Amino acid sequence: MKHLYYLIGLCLFIAVGACNKEWEDELFTKYVAFGKNGVVQVYVKYKEQGGHIPVKIPLVLSGSTENNTDVQVTIALDRDTLTNLNFDRFRLREDLYFKELPADYYNIKSFTATIPKGESTGYLTLNLTLNGIDLVNKYILPLQIVSTSVYSPSVLKHYKKSLISIIPFNDFSGKYSVAGAVWDRTRSENSQTALTVPHRNTWVVNEKAVFFYAGVTEEEAVDRASYKISATFNQDSTVTLASDNPAIHFSQQKGTYTVSKRMDEVQPYLEKTYTTMYLEYEYDDITNPAYPLKYRFAGSMVLERVKNTQIPEEDQQVQIPD
Repeated sequence: MKHLYYLIGLCLFIAVGACNKEWEDELFTKYVAFGKNGVVQVYVKYKEQGGHIPVKIPLVLSGSTENNTDVQVTIALDRDTLTNLNFDRFRLREDLYFKELPADYYNIKSFTATIPKGESTGYLTLNLTLNGIDLVNKYILPLQIVSTSVYSPSVLKHYKKSLISIIPFNDFSGKYSVAGAVWDRTRSENSQTALTVPHRNTWVVNEKAVFFYAGVTEEEAVDRASYKISATFNQDSTVTLASDNPAIHFSQQKGTYTVSKRMDEVQPYLEKTYTTMYLEYEYDDITNPAYPLKYRFAGSMVLERVKNTQIPEEDQQVQIPD
């Protein structure tokens, strides 16, 4: 009987010892991947006059055990994936294709990043200089992991690719609710139904200016650049509108703005800022240059911006709606 007890005890000892050893061994295969893969939207606070905007792109090491060595990760541009993405999304609408972010607007000191010993995350540092960028086009910086000093890049191809979509913002850019209307200037308002859009997006020009498309111009129209209107927010609460295209005969009649702030009643750490523009302007729709349509916009546009005051990083405080 005693021999039976000894045998049972020995079996239990071996089983427990085997379980403990499993905890020490790697349970998975260690791979290196981007922390965020696919098309990654990166919102950055715009700075002009050569202001550098640092962006940290995370690289992660998978696995169940501690990383016992420095891992050198080599990154490269991946133009082929950007080409495929554009065709898959837009087909023959080449005017909507993402453009590769020109080298004038960014600097990467080294295309080799390090995941330090004892850590599972490292960073590739991207420095942006976006002064003068024209956001009529959308820009992507396409990156891929090409090699590592130890372990391997992820076998899942999308995990080793990151298409960084750069979206600058300032205090006045974003999605405005539109409480205005577009009227045909050649007819009385009583004899027509006004044209309206519920929202109008605006994009950064500089720290104090944005642009939008005039009237009810489609934001993905082939000729959208012809109707680009810049709006500069002046210190005296006026808005100066301008167009670079003389063919649309743009003229401004009115332009003012107000800014108000309040804390959210339910979540008091959220600060809500409301920017309201009161505008009136005229322009010609020259889709058919022989028969231009003469329009007038009058009304207001309202931007709601929500900032989480508990987050210390300024570029992450702002919650930007789609």
